[in-house]
Amino acid sequence: MHWTNDILKKLLRGKKEHVIETGTSISGIPHVGNASDVIRGDAVRKALEEKGIDVRFIWISDDSDPFRKIPKGMEALRDYLGYPVHDIPDPEGCHENFVEHFVEPFLSDLREFGVKPEPFSGTELYRTGALYPEIKTALDNSEKIVKILNKFRRDPLPKNFIPWSSICENCGRISTTKALGREGDIIGYECEDREISGGRVKGCGFKGENDVRKGYGKLPWRIEWAARWHHFQVTCEPLGKEHASAGGSFWTSRIISKEIFNWEPPLPVIYEFFTLNGEKISSSKGNVITLRDWLKICEPEVLKFFMYKRLQKQRDINLRAIPNLVDEYDEAEKAYFNLMEGTDETKRKYELAQLNEPRLLQIPFTLCAVLAQVVPDLDMKEIEKRLEWHGYKNFDLKRLEKRIKLARDWNENHGPEYLRFKILTDSEASEIKRNLNKKQITALEKIADELDKEWKPEELHKRIYEISREINLEPPRLFDAIYLVLIGKKKGPKAASFILTLDKDFVRDRFK
Repeated sequence: MHWTNDILKKLLRGKKEHVIETGTSISGIPHVGNASDVIRGDAVRKALEEKGIDVRFIWISDDSDPFRKIPKGMEALRDYLGYPVHDIPDPEGCHENFVEHFVEPFLSDLREFGVKPEPFSGTELYRTGALYPEIKTALDNSEKIVKILNKFRRDPLPKNFIPWSSICENCGRISTTKALGREGDIIGYECEDREISGGRVKGCGFKGENDVRKGYGKLPWRIEWAARWHHFQVTCEPLGKEHASAGGSFWTSRIISKEIFNWEPPLPVIYEFFTLNGEKISSSKGNVITLRDWLKICEPEVLKFFMYKRLQKQRDINLRAIPNLVDEYDEAEKAYFNLMEGTDETKRKYELAQLNEPRLLQIPFTLCAVLAQVVPDLDMKEIEKRLEWHGYKNFDLKRLEKRIKLARDWNENHGPEYLRFKILTDSEASEIKRNLNKKQITALEKIADELDKEWKPEELHKRIYEISREINLEPPRLFDAIYLVLIGKKKGPKAASFILTLDKDFVRDRFK
């Protein structure tokens, strides 16, 4: 059973209308990890709509959060530490502010994945007064909230704690203000020095008053989360495991939702985080891949399929191993089209990952990377002809053309050295052949003599081994010779498949 089935059963026991909330912190470049709850939330939306259920699928930009740490490459923004991220200027000057610079392409890229949530700005929810009823409820019940929060805190909050962070009207920072008192909707505050993850932020010393009705401030995150659930009537929310750990923000917000806002908290869809090339994805360290980066090297359906695997397992996005992910996706495609045995879960993952009506391809990603170099002008008629030499027929040509281009760009930027090559000229090959031994030359001639047969890659691969043994030549030395006279290296794409990708007359002449 796929995990969406389990979520569906639980949701269908309750309300007949559902709201799925997702959100992203815009403190740096939104990356694939940030997109994971949106893409997984979309799978729940799709499953509900298939059952005829009314679903509202929303995404909230957490842009009222303070700017706590400088992303790599944005050191010029250091003076804005402690500001709400919404109020930071665009680092490149092409959008109204820092948030719009990243949100616009992020939402645009999500659409390329077939994911189209209804977007909201957290800041706008505050400044338009949309959240005012929830803010007032939280302030009126601050003592109860303190008791709830203190159950999960090592250092308890004081009884008179006021759950509101004002934006200093003098310096514009939000990290540095401390609430001093409350009279109705007015919060008195002072701006003082504060230590945050990006370093020490100096307060300006200003003392002022903040009217919460105007929304120039924010609730602490655990209260804000519960307030949003109540405001949007949220019934389901994907979230990372760090929020759902013991004492994590989800469990605190859950209690606040029930006891303060009188709203049944949403069903969580809890997932493990991704790593990138074996390391934590981090904007501050520059170890990120965005959705746009992915779209340059691989199909969006492959990433969706990867995200729709079992949720509570940490997974690594290894850019060098993209062909392995595509191969797994292609196996699921085979199962979906009943070309091989496959579990219902595998077929469902493939089905949920589709942007449009599924179309069969089944041309390996690595072979596409090879073809893009063998036919560098990407003449699709020529590529189709060479695939027929391999025995490939009845595939979707539009998908093939797209995959060829993606595989080319992946290989140029992330592929292993052995998969990047250039076919040698005859004169270059002649120089290399002078350094081959007699057995290597004999073996190449034997392969050349048999190229007119109808080979499948695995059959030719086996025959290459047989030829090496027939003349008492170690197989690795024969493979060295094959690669050397073709591309001038001792390693390359799978030899048999590579040979069948090339023109037979060319290979025969080269081996002879």
